[in-house]
Amino acid sequence: MRFVKVLILVLVFFISMMFFVQNNAVLSQTVTLKLDLFFDTAWSSIELPFYFMVLCAFLLGALLTMLLLMISRMRAGAALRRANKRIRVLEKELNSLRNLPLETARKAPEPAAAPAPVDAAEPTPAKAG
Repeated sequence: MRFVKVLILVLVFFISMMFFVQNNAVLSQTVTLKLDLFFDTAWSSIELPFYFMVLCAFLLGALLTMLLLMISRMRAGAALRRANKRIRVLEKELNSLRNLPLETARKAPEPAAAPAPVDAAEPTPAKAG
């Protein structure tokens, strides 16, 4: 698996280098960023090469992705700790139930005997009235 990861990484690096070499003239053009908020004077940046903007966007995306993955991992870790704590509590309860003395089960009241069923064939005494 490690070999496959290294191979993919080398392939991505090779393709990105080919992209930058083939588009050197376009990526070397300078760009000036401007921000005009209607109520204040317009702000503008220094002239930056376009490849710098592409690399900054890639870096910002990588950092945000890493932040989201860290948050997800912290939540998963907290859920794992809660589940492990619940498991420990349930295992203690199970062990305590396993070790209950058998005397308490024997002292349970026995069910009362049910009355004998009455045959329908036997005549019932008539009421005098």
